[in-house]
Amino acid sequence: MPVPVPLDDRTPMPTTIVPRSRVLVVDDEPSIRTVARLMLERAGYAVVEAANAAEAVSQATLAERPFTVVVLDFTLPDRSGTDLLPELRRLVSRARIVLTSGRPEDDFPNHGADGYLAKPFSRDHLVAAVRAVTALTPW
Repeated sequence: MPVPVPLDDRTPMPTTIVPRSRVLVVDDEPSIRTVARLMLERAGYAVVEAANAAEAVSQATLAERPFTVVVLDFTLPDRSGTDLLPELRRLVSRARIVLTSGRPEDDFPNHGADGYLAKPFSRDHLVAAVRAVTALTPW
């Protein structure tokens, strides 16, 4: 366990703060959202959750800092993930999108996402999918 180091007036302040990449996790199942958030936070990402399409649109619209990646479930109560995808592209144009589903990717020809992640997924698969689509970002 790390020992806390007391700060005093002579402790140098950091000159730059590197913000963590932000991920929006959109899934109607609370347990999946929570587990995905914990997995991604443990990997160093800042995570925001949305339970449906309306919440995802709201989070994307109101975000103070843009999202780097959106992990988007195909099955949402108010819209399908593939229906929501073009709107998210407009709202968070620089974000990469990973579509998730319990169905095989072949069921979603031309889904339009930057990546696909089959459920159930492990921490390693989730983090690898987020890193893979982030590597596609030229900025």
